[in-house]
Parts: sequence; structure tokens; C-alpha cells
Amino acid sequence: MNAFHTLETDRTIIRRFVPQDEAHFVAFLGDKRVTSTLAFDEETTTERGAKHLMQLTLMMYDSENPLLAFAIDEKSSQQFIGACGYNSLNEEEAELFYALNYDRWGQGLATEIVAELSRYAFEHLPFTTLQAFITPDNEGSKKVAEKSGFENMGLIKNPNFSELVYLYQKTR
Repeated sequence: MNAFHTLETDRTIIRRFVPQDEAHFVAFLGDKRVTSTLAFDEETTTERGAKHLMQLTLMMYDSENPLLAFAIDEKSSQQFIGACGYNSLNEEEAELFYALNYDRWGQGLATEIVAELSRYAFEHLPFTTLQAFITPDNEGSKKVAEKSGFENMGLIKNPNFSELVYLYQKTR
């Protein structure tokens, strides 16, 4: 499966990470407001962990099983504002994930991004089902999923989270 190079929404560019993103990515993963609702272990949110994840992502883009994680830039400023992508769960299902810098929350950017990632996955990737795992207190992410056509399937146990999470799902 090939990882795309770039996708665009009205206000963002979704692209492969490049080595120059490292400092922004480290700061992004170091912001507890952003990572408190994500399935990262504590080590990944450290400088060393974030750098390791970035190196692994870059190395794997052109492999047979790439890590499908991407940077998000704001079009108007060309500034790094977040990360998104897919985590393959099996041949037909993938987790869709998205997170923005705290100062970009509530602007509708995530809804644009999720709509474009969904469109791309259903048109160009083998996935027939996309899932989003959302912590109960993450009201903004629930709204993004619902606006993007994901159905709330209820609370489930996901081994990547310490608490029950909502499973939102969208099928082709």
C-alpha cells in the first residue's frame, strides 16, 4: 500500500512528514492538552519518543507496510498545525486519527481533514470501514466524527486506552 504525498482541503495541506518537521512534532506531542485524549504511551510524548516516532514514520513511508501518519499544514501560513492518518486494523478496517495544535481547536479544520481522509481512504485504499476511537470527555472530536458521517457505536474497551472509549465508525 502506497502512502500519498499530499492531499488538500480548503484550508489545509495534509502531507508526508519531512525531517524539518521534527521540532514542531516534538512540541506537538509534548502538549498534554493535545495528547491527553490520544492513545500514546508516556514515552512517545517525550522528546526522545517523538523523535523516534518521526524517524520510524519517515523510514516506513516507502515500505510495503508504511506508517500512514501525516503532517497537517495550514495553507495560508504554511505552518505545521497537527497530525493525522490511518492505523490499519486489518485488510478492510483502519483507525482514522487526527489531532491539531491546541490553538487550532474549534475552527472546523478537523472536520475538513476527516472528510478528506475518509474520501481518500474509500477511493484509493483497500479499507471499507474507518473507525475513530474517542475518549468520553473529547466533545470536540465527537462532533467532528458526527459531522463527517461517522456513527457512534457506543462505548467499547480498546487496549490502547486505559478507559472505555466511544467507537465511531463509517463504512464505504
